Amino acid sequence: MNHTILLLPVDARPVTRELPCQIAHIGGWSVQVPEERKLGFLKSPGDVEWLHAWLKSEAEKAEGLVLSIDMLLYGGLVPSRVNTDSLEAVSARLAIIRELKRLYPAKSIMAFSSTMRISNNYVNEEEKEYWSSYGEELWSYSYYTHHYERTGDVQSQQQVERLLALIPEAILADYLATRERNYLINQELLAYVEDGSLELLVFPQDDTAEYGLNIREQQLLEDEVSKRGLYEQVLIYPGADEVAGTLVSRMIIGLEGVPFPTFYPLYSGEKGALVPAMYEDRPLAESAKGQIFALGGCTVETAAEADLVLALNVPGKRQGDLALQKYLGEVNTADRNIGEWLNRIKRYIGLGYKVAIADVAYANGADEKLVPRLLKVIPVKQLSGFAAWNTAGNTLGTVVAQAAMVYLQSIKPSVEEQEVRRRLQEQLVLRLLEDYVYQSQVRQQVRALGVEGEASAEELLRVVQDAFEPEAKRFMNDYAPDAHCEFEQIFLPWNRTFEIGLRTSLTLVK
Repeated sequence: MNHTILLLPVDARPVTRELPCQIAHIGGWSVQVPEERKLGFLKSPGDVEWLHAWLKSEAEKAEGLVLSIDMLLYGGLVPSRVNTDSLEAVSARLAIIRELKRLYPAKSIMAFSSTMRISNNYVNEEEKEYWSSYGEELWSYSYYTHHYERTGDVQSQQQVERLLALIPEAILADYLATRERNYLINQELLAYVEDGSLELLVFPQDDTAEYGLNIREQQLLEDEVSKRGLYEQVLIYPGADEVAGTLVSRMIIGLEGVPFPTFYPLYSGEKGALVPAMYEDRPLAESAKGQIFALGGCTVETAAEADLVLALNVPGKRQGDLALQKYLGEVNTADRNIGEWLNRIKRYIGLGYKVAIADVAYANGADEKLVPRLLKVIPVKQLSGFAAWNTAGNTLGTVVAQAAMVYLQSIKPSVEEQEVRRRLQEQLVLRLLEDYVYQSQVRQQVRALGVEGEASAEELLRVVQDAFEPEAKRFMNDYAPDAHCEFEQIFLPWNRTFEIGLRTSLTLVK
């Protein structure tokens, strides 16, 4: 076994292309990905023809393949929302999956294909151009159409009629046609599971709510899964950017032939565990279960039964959003107790348990009330996972995958223990620098300057670098004194402040 997996990521951002590689590295595996420039940029699609050829040429060297269907067919997640190709043209591109399985019948192939999201705003950065004029109306049309279908609510029907008068007929028809094409492709993929071409298929829900055309599609797909008896082979749950890391870790655990890990969830607040996650359609506790199930694992009732303790920092009353600066006052309330939760984590670590922390108090960044307090009492090197980026699903999927690789090396070691810890610590420092230092602190400082949208990409990057580097150095000095972090590259993957790209080299100095 050559311990290599081939990954076709959903786009070229570090969290989708590089993070799965870093997670696999903890477990002693390597992940081969296409070169960055072939994966497109925002709405500009990747080179689909080149990527198909790359898969055929490299598949022989890998133990298994993890494929983003959005990249395979449309050239990326964002292009899947704006692509105008016909259903027939897109469907024809699926043939490569069966071709790969015919050539390499013994290799595992897993895939993921998003349920097309619906954004409730007028930002067309990741949508069709008309979203800047009709985005909120299209979201409302989607919401109230599905709400009326499910409930028979007369007011919802009236809202639909009102919205039909506001949205130009051609725009609505185009939007619905794109949705229908993408849904039919997802439905077609079920046949690839039935005939064994795909071992596992995930339909992640990207930025969702309780009602909407995307939820209708999800329910229709769930019905089809039930009819065909594909319960264990087709998974539907909130997520998107983290799915590649989850499937890579799941594939590694399966190929290594070890039992899938069990998790004991530990919450910083009982009420917060039941709070609905922003951009998702379920409580945080259920989102955690979905990510664990996607990995192949399950939860257990006590820490003594568990392979891993998954410690979730949850909001008191409501999950906030650090990028949008929403609901910030409803997170740190008396409905949670971080101090007692940290004491339990310390105790579990002291007893030899592996503890990974998923900070989901906020969407789009780490909890500033948690991180300094956490790192004062628990060094980074004692953790078995940490993340706090974007949605709850993104964070939870990442932490579950990280912890699974630590678990793998503990029961079937293939890398020296000290090197496993170094790889893990490098990954956790990177997450803290991105999720805490940048997303929670620096991003708002930069946005307050008002340069985004006015400055060139080069000028914006310079502003971000000037703000980030001193904060990052201060953080390393204060909270990771036993490590030296060299910044090889600081960049903005999509020339915007929402996310940062960091390429680092970590040296342990003690």
